[in-house]
This record gives sequence, structure tokens and C-alpha cells, in this order.
Amino acid sequence: MPGMGLTPLDVVKLLPRTNCGECGEVSCLAFAVAVLSGKRSPRDCPYLDPALLAVPGEKPPDSEIEQTRRILREIRQEVAGLDFSRLAPGLGIEERGGRLYLPYLDGTVELTPEDARRLDGQELDPRDKILLYNYVHFQGKAPLSGTFVGLEAFPHSVSKVATLRRYAEEKMARALEQDEAGLRRALSVFRVKELPGEADLAFEVWVLPRVPLRIYYWRGSPEEGLSPQVKVLYDLRATEYLDLESLVFCAERFTERWIEVCACSSG
Repeated sequence: MPGMGLTPLDVVKLLPRTNCGECGEVSCLAFAVAVLSGKRSPRDCPYLDPALLAVPGEKPPDSEIEQTRRILREIRQEVAGLDFSRLAPGLGIEERGGRLYLPYLDGTVELTPEDARRLDGQELDPRDKILLYNYVHFQGKAPLSGTFVGLEAFPHSVSKVATLRRYAEEKMARALEQDEAGLRRALSVFRVKELPGEADLAFEVWVLPRVPLRIYYWRGSPEEGLSPQVKVLYDLRATEYLDLESLVFCAERFTERWIEVCACSSG
């Protein structure tokens, strides 16, 4: 929780004071109160630098790396007691000898209660490991619906929609504007199928066996003042398999990996 010496008005002074609602609260003041009570993270506001809430003399919060490591330890502990052979079918993955084998992005991961690793030897980011253990921890509560919706269709998603737009949709749109041909070629290493429709590029990509994303790209028109746009859609029952933050990370991580693969193949 941010420093106890701060008041809601102190926090409001650091905010844009537009009451935009992107944080999930109705006003900047409501967000400030939620942050000081611990109900919201400063990171929920896309316009606030969390470092500005530090108070002199206070013990600094865990660094992002330390926090990631702690979360990974905790989720491993929660998964350790699960029966892998029982939950594997519902997650669309294979269990052999107490180990799970998960298709993930452009590779396959071997997951045990102790660690997760890509079979091709490429290193997994700790954030990837958290996502994978979280997917197993959810255990898949219902079949996918086959109906796809925007993230905004899910409850309490306002702040996450802004994150998705910034770190996935806008990033993909910029990359596609620069090298659409290269990115189209790079799709071949992922589990994808092209989709018919009016978009200039439309495809379904399986980040995890039960986490498909539908991605639509429109090139835009400089003459008409239209910028390139990307829209990411999720299965209506996606939250049976992951929480909203993890679903956003799926799109963010696919974006990063897609661009990496394209850069490597063109280099």
C-alpha cells in the first residue's frame, strides 16, 4: 500500500483529473481512495507513475523482478498439490509421468511442480511461467463457447482494456504498418488459422490449448485520416481458463513473440 502519509487529495494531484474511467473507477478521486485503501494498484491508472507515490523514509516496495519471483513461487506452491493426470484433458494438454506438456505460442513447454521449460531450449521469461502455472491452476471450468467478444464485454475490465490497447493492439498495428509481409510469414510458426472477413488481416491464434485469440487488422487510410487499427477478441468463456490480467498478457506476449520471430527471420 502506498505511504500512509498520503491523502486522497495528494494522490489526485498526481493524476490527469479527467475522470476518464480507464482505471475502473468513476473518478480520479475514487481511484485515489481505492489506491490508499489497497483496493487498487497505482498501475491501474495508465497515466500515473507509481514511483511518484513513494514516501521518503519508507521501505521501498519490492522491485518488479522480486515481485515476479514471489508470485512465481506462490503459484508453483498452489499447483504442486494438483492431480495433473486428472486436470490435463480439460486443459487440452498431455500428462506423462507426472509432467504436463503444453503447446504455448510457437513452442511446447514441459511443466512440473518445480519448473517449466521449453522443449526447444529457448528460455522462458518468469512471466511466461506464471501464466503457464496459472493456466494449470484454473483447471478449465467449462468448454469454450466459440463466440468471440472484446475484452470490454467482461465485468471489471475497464483498466485492462486500456492495457490491452496499449501493449498489444496498438503495438501490433504499428508493427503491421511497418512490415505486414514479414509478419504474415512469421505467423507460420504459430498455431493459427486465417479467418474470412472484411479486415485486411484476420486470424485465430492459440496462445494456449484453450486460449484462442482472434485478431483483426485494418490498414487505415492516410487520405481519410484513418490510422491502422488492431482488435483482439476472446472466447466468451475465456475467464474459465484465466483471469483478465493473464488474458491481456496472452495478447501482449503473443505480440512480443510475433514481432521477435519476424525480426529473426528477416535478419
